Amino acid sequence: MFIYTPIFGGMVSTSQISAEMEQRMKKTDLLMAIDKANRIYTAILEVFPVFKMDKHSDLKKIYLVFSTPHGQCEMTGDTLQILKYFPAMISESAFKDKTIHILKTLQGLEIELKKAAGGNTKAEIQKKIQDASCLLNAVLEKLEFKEDTFIEIRFNRPILDLIFKMQKDPLVSQVHTPQSQASIRIVLGTLIELAQRVDNLGVNKDEYKQL
Repeated sequence: MFIYTPIFGGMVSTSQISAEMEQRMKKTDLLMAIDKANRIYTAILEVFPVFKMDKHSDLKKIYLVFSTPHGQCEMTGDTLQILKYFPAMISESAFKDKTIHILKTLQGLEIELKKAAGGNTKAEIQKKIQDASCLLNAVLEKLEFKEDTFIEIRFNRPILDLIFKMQKDPLVSQVHTPQSQASIRIVLGTLIELAQRVDNLGVNKDEYKQL
């Protein structure tokens, strides 16, 4: 659908307006938000030690996820993993379209490589894969993230009475966490809220400039 708007200078699509108005953050700010979330997670485990991992199990009783109404994935600082498993979290842009195209190209080349008989053909495909991978890494650095994405706690082993106590703990967001026993959703905050959070969990933004 196209509409006329003087703000955007003429006829534009509604999806283009949506992309322009979208609040975005760069990778350095995402890493800050992740760091804050990990610090809060550690503090929560001290308040609710029953949720700490068992010595004889690799299964986390609680873990952190990125979440929006459009889906979720386990929290990670790996942009490629986010793109693969939760692309809705990445802001719309020409760079996002390009990375998706490169990923599809790589998938096709990997299939070709498995079918290749060997010799020069195999070497040519491997060179194409190497070149596409280098280009992918460069474009991944250009991607930005939707700053209204939530970071939330998920439970592998829910203990309801403790979850209801956690809802009211000041470590979690009292704005976004439902204060009701009808929900076990625990929200730490949005990416932008966590990145900008200033308290004893604070970090120095300069730590992330080189990442």
